[in-house]
Order: sequence, then structure tokens, then C-alpha cells
Amino acid sequence: MRNSLLISLVLLSKSVFAFETPTHAFITKRAFDNSNLGQPNSALYFRLGFDRLTATRPFDMQLPLNCVADALPNQDSYVDALPNWLTGASVPPDMASVRFRCPNIYEKRDMPIIYTGRSINSASLVASQILLGPTPELRFESWLMRGVIREDDLAVGNYPTPEDAPDPDPYGVVIDRPRYHFYNPYTNTADVIATLGPALPWALGEADPFLGSGQQLPDPTRGNHYSYLDARRAYFLAITYKQPGISTFDKTRLDSDVRMALWATTLKSIGHVVHLLQDQASPQHSRGERHNHVCSGRFVLINEDIATRTFENYTNYRLTYGYNKVLGFERYIATNSCEEGAWNDMFRAGSDRADMSPTPITAWSANYPIPKFSVQRKFFTTRSPSDPAEVPLALLNARAGLGDYANRGFYTQNNQRGDLPSPPEIADPSFVGGDFGFFNIPDFGSVGRRTYFWPVPDPAGAGFVDAGLVNQRAPIVTRSISSEIAFMIPPLWDGPETLLSLQNYDQMADMLIPRAVAYTAGMIDFFFRGKLEIDPIAQRVFAVMNQGDPHTMNADGYPIRTSNGQIFGFDKIRLRVRNSTDPITESGTNTVVPQTVGTGKLVAVARYHRNPCYKPDLTGERIVDFNNTLTEPNCPQGMRTNYQE
Repeated sequence: MRNSLLISLVLLSKSVFAFETPTHAFITKRAFDNSNLGQPNSALYFRLGFDRLTATRPFDMQLPLNCVADALPNQDSYVDALPNWLTGASVPPDMASVRFRCPNIYEKRDMPIIYTGRSINSASLVASQILLGPTPELRFESWLMRGVIREDDLAVGNYPTPEDAPDPDPYGVVIDRPRYHFYNPYTNTADVIATLGPALPWALGEADPFLGSGQQLPDPTRGNHYSYLDARRAYFLAITYKQPGISTFDKTRLDSDVRMALWATTLKSIGHVVHLLQDQASPQHSRGERHNHVCSGRFVLINEDIATRTFENYTNYRLTYGYNKVLGFERYIATNSCEEGAWNDMFRAGSDRADMSPTPITAWSANYPIPKFSVQRKFFTTRSPSDPAEVPLALLNARAGLGDYANRGFYTQNNQRGDLPSPPEIADPSFVGGDFGFFNIPDFGSVGRRTYFWPVPDPAGAGFVDAGLVNQRAPIVTRSISSEIAFMIPPLWDGPETLLSLQNYDQMADMLIPRAVAYTAGMIDFFFRGKLEIDPIAQRVFAVMNQGDPHTMNADGYPIRTSNGQIFGFDKIRLRVRNSTDPITESGTNTVVPQTVGTGKLVAVARYHRNPCYKPDLTGERIVDFNNTLTEPNCPQGMRTNYQE
């Protein structure tokens, strides 16, 4: 097999990735729109307080302007924290274990076209771009897309110029993230030479995702600072972060900026996680098949051939073709930069359309049901640690993770002919042959062949009907006419010669993309699923304060108790709290799993904007008299701080 070459070091380029970064970004944007987070009127949107933020630039900060990577937050920055940040004896701010990083043009240019800032000739696209505001790359959904784009980061030396590269790691770590992007759920390994480890623990931040029944046992040495566990930590701190000590203007403003950076980090980290989930919808990543390529250097001899590298390039070409046509020279790079023209010529030659354009991806609008699982790992695979090494086919077909579906449902160029238990060899009676025809085979040109149809098992999407099926079978593989003849004459036959045509790749993407969108939306919904209801006690009062308790104002406008020098305010609150998180009915099995609260601590958070005009005698408050006349206090700084405390 061509992917068995032993290599101690592989130099990677953008073509090693599964779906190319523009495709990842489009999948994520569509998933965001379908998720609860993407509904501005959803209960989740209000529960997170997102209705109080500006959608066009929600995590805006105070000062300084113009983002610069630093140990302190500044406008639009996000957090890069080591695994030990705020998890041990350290107290905020532990600046030795955290850095603040900045968005850059590298991320923006691979987002969907209306987010990129490119000039657009289409009136409808221009109108959509205007609606996004002046900073479309900083919206809620853009932080998710930023994560999926940046999960494909390589070491800076792999990029031709600094302008083409993402910002460097602040801790000086040299890492090629795609070398952690392979996971075969059948073997529970990466199955690719020269990878650094399987994608599942890398995505989740857990030493072994199959230990602890989803209780998230963290890997304290994890090199991925944007794992699922890191997203959870950022989420908690985005709500609760507050430095200890007496409040001052500078301290509370800094706290507010850190919380904004942590909100951005939460969404960006989820983006990294769903990138790895979307990779499972690329059969090469869930079946352990290398597809690397470099444009120059001493490693060109180990490039995979064109046939092996076609799927993600061709899918991205289908996605970006129409936009490139509109944009002219301001183009997405649809394939490998050094082979762009050759790839485009090959794809156009293989088109069965009169204008030689690729078949558009209409699967974006497919209404695949959003999966639900009770453990984050199950979105990748529902395999059990107790499953036998030789998994019975019935058990394999019942698995409902996205990686399970792609692994058992499709061939890859170098993993065919029964290399894995499913799909079976093409001679299996479950395959049905179609008509002969001449179609384009990558790296082979136009070949006379017969397409073979097979029923792809999908327990999670019961009732969903994919486009392109014939008698509930999908055209997943091709056999050439010469192999057909040899097959009928036993002395000439040494096994069926199967190939993957562009039409096979069309069908593969059209079935996998709706699932990548739905599973991504499901993971987003799962992450934000928790709900707590808060009610007052029977007296309908949360807290009582003695306004007559002596206090004065400090230089920063905070009320200070005369007796102990502490902030003047409520000492106690009394309330009733109930976990109201909905139970989860798992896809594939319909098992109902209650979402119970485990051990931990309860943190009460009051979010507010302070009145800087406050005075102990209440003369700094607005007054409405019996005639309904409003009198404003004499307060030059205004009655509401412009940052949340």
C-alpha cells in the first residue's frame, strides 16, 4: 500500500489538510446558523448575555486600541493559556502561563466571501456584506471560523512569506497541527506514519477519552491549548474571572477586557474542536490515509500522487469556483498553489457540464437532523472501550459517530478492496453495478468504467434521504472496463481494480458535508446545553442591604465601608437554584440520558454596569418626583460605565 512508506519526518503544506480551510469555514458558518447559538432570539443567546453585546463586534474592549500580542489583553485579543493556567495554586492574573494573541488577515481571507472584505460585484453579496458591519471577521460566528482555520496551522517556516503565515506561537513551540488530525475509529489509532498522535485526545484535551465515562480527565501536558477542555475553562472564566482585591477603575476595566478575550477564546476553541470533528467527515482522516504534498524542497519525493490528493482539493474547487469567477484575480486558492492551473484544468476536463464548471455543492441546504449525544467523544465515535478488536459488522454498522459513518461508508484511494471491514470488497453482493460510461479519473484521464452502488449505513440519520441514491445505494466506487473483462476471465483476474472518479467524489462530499454541518451544530449545542434556573425565596427578595451602614467613596468611585475598608454592598444573597438542563435522547440508540449535576462548586455572578455618580446620600441617583419630572444628577462622567463589571 502506498501509505506504508516509513518516514521519520514529513514537511507539510496546506494540501495535507482534510477539507481545505475555506471549506471548513463554510461548514462552520452553516452549522452556526443551524445551532442554538446562531439564533439571536433563542433562550441560549439571552442566557449567555449575548443580547447585551454588539453582534458586529461582540467582544470589544476598552484600551489600548490596535491589537498587539502581549501579556495583557488589548482590543480584539484572545487567550492562549497553558494547561496549568488558574488550575493550581496560581491566582489571577498568572501571567507566566497566559498570553494574549491577535486576529490577522490570514484568518479573514479564508472565511466565506462576505466576511473577507474582498471587493464583490454581486449586489446581493454587497448588501449581505454591509449587514455584517465594518468588522465582519470579529462577529460571534467569525470566532468559530477563526478556530477552524487556525487548527490547520503549520510551523511558521512552512509559509513562503510572513504575510502568508498566521501569528507565531507565543511560547516558541514549533508544531504542525495537522499531524494530529488523523483518527481511525475502527482501530482507535491514527494509523498514519509520521503523525504525532490520534486526533481524538488532541481535540478533547483528554489523556484517554475512553476513561472516566466522559468525565473529562485532562491531559496536563497537552500541547493543544484550544481543546474541548480548554474551551470549557475559557467559558467558565469568561463568566467568572475577577482579580482578587479591592476594586479600582483600572482593575475592573482590565477584568472586563480579560473576560471579553476569554469569550472570544471560548468560541475560537470550539472552532478548533469542530475542525477536528469535520475532519472525521473526510474518509482519508477517518481511515488513516496520508495525502500530503509540498511544492518544493527535499521532501518532494515523498509527495502522494494526484489521485490520493484529490478529495479535499476537488471539494474546495467545487465550493470556491463560483466565487473565484466573480472575484477575478482576488481569488481563493482552491487547490495547491504551485499546481493550481494543472488542478483546475483537470477538474474542468472532468466536468460533465456544458460550461465545464464543477457540479455545485447543493448539499449545504440538506436538512440532515442535528445529532445528539451525552458525551462529547460520541460525536466522533460511539465505539465502546469494551468492544472486541475484531468488531462484528452489526456492531460496526450501529456506531453513530461522524468518524464511524465515514470510516465504514466510503473507500479512499489507497484503502479499498476490503482493507477495512466496511465497505466490503466490490465482489460482495451488496454492491450493484451501474451502466458503462466514460468519466474522468484523477491522474488517469477519461476512462471507460462502470460505477458501483452500495448502501451506506447511517443509524444516526434515520429517515434522511441523500441526493444521488439509486435504490438507496450510493455510487461510491468505479471499476474500469479492462478490469471488468479480466474479472469475467478468472485466469486474468488478480482482484478487482477499483478507482475513484470525480463523480464518486461528488457523491462522497454531497453525503458527508450535510453530516459535517449537522454534527458541528450538534457539538455547539452540546457545549452550551447546561441550564440553571434561579428563583427568589418565598419572601421574593434576593438580598437586603443597610444603606445607613457608614461608607465613603474612594478615588475611583467605589463605595468603601468605613468599618473594614471593604467594598460596600450585599453581604449575602438567598435564592433557589434548580438544574433545568434537558435530558439528551442519543442519536442512533434513542437512549435517554438525564443531564445531572455532579460534584463541584456553585458560583454566583452578578453582571452590571456601575453608576459612577453614586453617593452615600443617594444624591447621585436619578429622581422622579410626584409630578413625574425626571431630575438628572450633576455627573460629567455619565451614569453608566461603558464596560461590564
